[in-house]
Amino acid sequence: MKPLMLILLLVFTHDAMASADVNFHGYLVNPPQCVISNNETIEVPFAEMQIDDINGINYMKEIPYTIDCDSTVRDAYMTMTLTLMATQSDFNDAAVNTDINGLGIKITHDDQPFTIGTALTINPATQPVLKAVPIKKDGVTLPEGNFEAWATLQVDYQ
Repeated sequence: MKPLMLILLLVFTHDAMASADVNFHGYLVNPPQCVISNNETIEVPFAEMQIDDINGINYMKEIPYTIDCDSTVRDAYMTMTLTLMATQSDFNDAAVNTDINGLGIKITHDDQPFTIGTALTINPATQPVLKAVPIKKDGVTLPEGNFEAWATLQVDYQ
């Protein structure tokens, strides 16, 4: 009796199996091509600053930049990111290293630290306000003189 039930079970199980074909299709799109500030160097001049007044608040400047893309058509699954690429100071993750030891230029997006090398998801319609402010390392006496710092803004679609 048991062997007969096993045979019937196998026969009925086999008859219950079904199959279906699966079709895959889609549409490939290129992300919009974007440029930052017409591919020109963005200058942020600080002019003369009193060394004792450098505190991460004084001398703050807005970074004048634009992001222009060749298309306003965007795939809903794509996100735009903005990344700050630079040599990071040894005392602040959001500060660009300068050519003066102990002096950095801290970058913020919408008043929040913009960590160097970290992609920030942005809305193309409302680009973040970027600001730069000089900061100094605790315990360092800054010398008088000119300084420079360099960074690159990079925009990507992902």
